[in-house]
Amino acid sequence: MKGLEGKTAIITGAGSGIGRSIAMVFAKEGAAVALPDLNGEAAREISQEIEGLGQKSLAIEADVSDPGQVELLFDMTLDAFGKVDILVNNAGATHPVASILDLSLEYVDKIFAVDYKGVYLCSRRAGREMITQGNGCILNVSSIAGLTPLPLVMYGPMKSAVNMLTRILAREWAQYNIRVNAIAPGYVMTPLIKNMIETGQRDPSLILDRTPMGNMIDPMDIAEAALFLVSSKARYITGAVLPVDGGWLTDGGWSAYKQ
Repeated sequence: MKGLEGKTAIITGAGSGIGRSIAMVFAKEGAAVALPDLNGEAAREISQEIEGLGQKSLAIEADVSDPGQVELLFDMTLDAFGKVDILVNNAGATHPVASILDLSLEYVDKIFAVDYKGVYLCSRRAGREMITQGNGCILNVSSIAGLTPLPLVMYGPMKSAVNMLTRILAREWAQYNIRVNAIAPGYVMTPLIKNMIETGQRDPSLILDRTPMGNMIDPMDIAEAALFLVSSKARYITGAVLPVDGGWLTDGGWSAYKQ
């Protein structure tokens, strides 16, 4: 029997990158998947690919920072599949490296709206459904930027807020058999990172120099970790923030020393 047979999962931002990989892995493990994404065409493409595997899916064009659209995407999922067992809060946005003195205020509003408010709104609605049914699992996609100070003055603090929200909800909802965890990816070779490298916003050699395992992370590595955390194999894990970073956080000052 597949690990997620009979389960329904909502994966926000499922149209590309990490979200797309999580959607594919969950579908292959037997889950029916709802695929909300701001890019409706991308959501439809992954939905068709999943249905080609013989699995149920639902493409939804939605902005998770909009309370009305969040309610609608959950209503559509419930209409299609009858329940929500798993929520993966993956949708996110980032901004250029800049001092707080220089970063455009439009990014302040955007990063808050997507990276924190979107997680908050989706978790709130999922919590209502999961409390009623007496079980459920929420997985938040955070970042190493929420665990160590990087020059991302909005993105980092919002991911730190997601980590804390994860722990708060895990404590509050454990009594209802709802688990809430987070994954903190390192540098994952998504289309976003590829574009940053190609445009000179990130230097891959500098990233790899302080990554002990010596490679960029593949989106499937995050998806496999996500599968574990939402599965019954992790049934007593809640409130955890799991780095999947090739050891990047462990580097500390090591890269400053010749070995």
